Amino acid sequence: MVDLDAYAADCRVYGHVDLGEGRMSDELNNTLELHIEDALLEDLGDGHVVAMPELTVEHGELCAVVASGPRGDAARRLTTKTTRVEVETGAYRIVGWIHAPRAADPFASVLKRGAWVPLTQATVTYRRGSEDVSDRVATLLVNRHLMRSFREF
Repeated sequence: MVDLDAYAADCRVYGHVDLGEGRMSDELNNTLELHIEDALLEDLGDGHVVAMPELTVEHGELCAVVASGPRGDAARRLTTKTTRVEVETGAYRIVGWIHAPRAADPFASVLKRGAWVPLTQATVTYRRGSEDVSDRVATLLVNRHLMRSFREF
């Protein structure tokens, strides 16, 4: 089991997910839903929290997920160039780095990836009630199907 920390349209979602031997990005790109144990849902409107022993969430309900669990095989990694980008999705503004092959256009490469686009050194900003929140995460997987905007920053 790995910890889940996700951003849905109207709440934050926390819990535990069984990835088996895979990575969070593989699980998201290869399945249609996540089965979450010990789920906590934190409402963005007023911050109240609802606890559920189990919850199944379709991927289309999640704007972004913090990457956790095992990393990919280091031997299969390519040399990439990074581009700083800003993404708007759901109630969130995300600034981070996208990685693309050196010869590729980073924006075109997003369309060739699976549905979940990894951003590194990401900052996610949003409102919870009357409070401005800013989260920094090492790697964030963003659902490209829910992006409202994606631009160089």
